[in-house]
Amino acid sequence: MLTFFTGADYPVPPEVKALIGDMERSIREEDFQSLAAIERYFGEIYWRMRRGDQLDAKRIVDAFLVSGQGTDFPFRTVAETFRMIETTMLPVVIPRGVEEVVARLAIEAIPSGALARDLQRHVVLVPEKARTRLIACGKAAFAAPEARGDQFCVLSAGELYHEDSGLWWEDAEYLGVEQTVI
Repeated sequence: MLTFFTGADYPVPPEVKALIGDMERSIREEDFQSLAAIERYFGEIYWRMRRGDQLDAKRIVDAFLVSGQGTDFPFRTVAETFRMIETTMLPVVIPRGVEEVVARLAIEAIPSGALARDLQRHVVLVPEKARTRLIACGKAAFAAPEARGDQFCVLSAGELYHEDSGLWWEDAEYLGVEQTVI
């Protein structure tokens, strides 16, 4: 069963709104999970994006040249230009169960790479603005910035992380009980 809904307090992001329009245009009376319906849906997306030149807005395909004089495949330039996901995501360390590794961040003699490996299973990626807000609200901070700079942002508000659903960065401005006592 598939349920469509809208959140009253949260507007639909523009990227998703366009996909909803594609879905509405492609749904007909038959089963919308049928091969024909799926083909129509992706056809709608293709034609909408093709009209707006969104399929190759950065002109990556045009960078590859084949002519009578030879070929030019600028892989480095294309790799620097191409982004599967345009939103910058930044790491936040969830310190549950790795408190001693977080404490070792202050020891300059330990290579950052070794510490990063020890912490990698406890890192979540969040949008850049969300991490900035976590830091501004005092819910996260850079550990040992004098030794590591801005390399290891560590969550200090453990109540924002939930084992079943992950980090709730949207609640960064929420005041915990301990913050309401003067």
